[in-house]
Amino acid sequence: MSFQRLLRSLRPAAVRTRAEVTLEDEIALYRRRAEMALREERWNDALVFLAKILRLNPYDVAARMAVAQTYHRGLEEPTKAILTYEKVIAAAGYDESNPYCASAREGIRELSASMEEPPFVLNDLVTEEADQEEIGVLPQTIAL
Repeated sequence: MSFQRLLRSLRPAAVRTRAEVTLEDEIALYRRRAEMALREERWNDALVFLAKILRLNPYDVAARMAVAQTYHRGLEEPTKAILTYEKVIAAAGYDESNPYCASAREGIRELSASMEEPPFVLNDLVTEEADQEEIGVLPQTIAL
């Protein structure tokens, strides 16, 4: 018996080498770490672990939904949340019976209703220029 074989036989069964770790094991580990980070409100750490899950399995709808909710509720970044919710809906196959799809649509509705109006609207600018032209005041142009 070689020395290496002897060492392998003494190693506990619970200890695995890198080659023995499966893709599912790795995803489950990252999922646990992401859940822990979310519970502790470490939003950016959670996004790192969720990104690792999505790198290993881009079709993981649960991880993508967690990213959207982190942007929505944790980091309060509505634009990123809406974009990610749209990816969830696409990954769920636009199937309204899929709970992830339904939750993503609800998140988009909630964010769309709460988003403020932009500071100015293009129509307002056009109206102001038309008003100025009517009273004979032309906007000044800058010569370069």
